[in-house]
Amino acid sequence: MMISGYTNMGIWAPYISMGIWQRLPFCDCHRIYRGQDGNLDYDNLVAVMDLTDSQISIPDQVLPANTTWHYIRRQASGCGLESDDSPICEVVIDSAGDMIGDTPNPPLDLAIEQLSGGKLRLRWRYTRLAEEIAPTGFNIYMDSGSGFNFETPTATMSYGIGGSGEFQWTSDALVHGQLYRFCVQSYRTGAGETQNTDFVAARADSVGPDAITGLRATWQEA
Repeated sequence: MMISGYTNMGIWAPYISMGIWQRLPFCDCHRIYRGQDGNLDYDNLVAVMDLTDSQISIPDQVLPANTTWHYIRRQASGCGLESDDSPICEVVIDSAGDMIGDTPNPPLDLAIEQLSGGKLRLRWRYTRLAEEIAPTGFNIYMDSGSGFNFETPTATMSYGIGGSGEFQWTSDALVHGQLYRFCVQSYRTGAGETQNTDFVAARADSVGPDAITGLRATWQEA
């Protein structure tokens, strides 16, 4: 994996002299530590970076599936004193054991409606507020009773189609009376896919409502 950034941080290292915190003018390296779910392990050093390095490759890591890891670095002096933590670099491992790259925001306000002919329509919104990376598009997953298969989307829709932030997708004709569940995830090509699993559900209806019976007409002279 690759951790990059954190240059020109201007870090203060804890050096005590007569009860006063002083800044160390020179440091020899950066030390990398990690922890799971926010619990950093400062007893085990993961890697060491030169001060001039802007990124580092950390080999021989085995990170279990469905876990979240936090990496930080500390500036260290030649006598072993360390600075405060750098900003956290978060690494998320998916169910397949792969690292998830930067992901767009998840879709919002997912809704479903029945259409004639056994079709179902999905609607959702996407906001770019506080996003890390813009989406390439959306993967649409359908569950007809055996569970979601998040490895193979039922359909894919380009983000560029919904310039207003409003999106909709219509299914093909489905089996009448069958309950279907749908989940929509945002993705970025070459990066990652959101891991939201919220869904909407509806039954396909290719028949429509029953005809009205017992209809009678009356007439009354005005």
